[in-house]
Amino acid sequence: MKRLGYFLHKTPSGRLLVKLSSLKHPKLGSKILNSSGEVVGVLVDVIGSVRSPYAVVKPFTQNLKLGKYEELFTR
Repeated sequence: MKRLGYFLHKTPSGRLLVKLSSLKHPKLGSKILNSSGEVVGVLVDVIGSVRSPYAVVKPFTQNLKLGKYEELFTR
């Protein structure tokens, strides 16, 4: 698994905001996993400046439990 970044918070629309750990990011539509290897959602957008990007992840379930700064991964 490749490290995507760390979870910051859930947006009012239910999306997950993730601070990317590198400037290179996976393709839109990539599955996002937690540290246990469980799929938590799919990458739908990359926002922010080029030097400090954030990922927007659409979760598969709305009652997802993620701790602040929990690491997320992709394959």
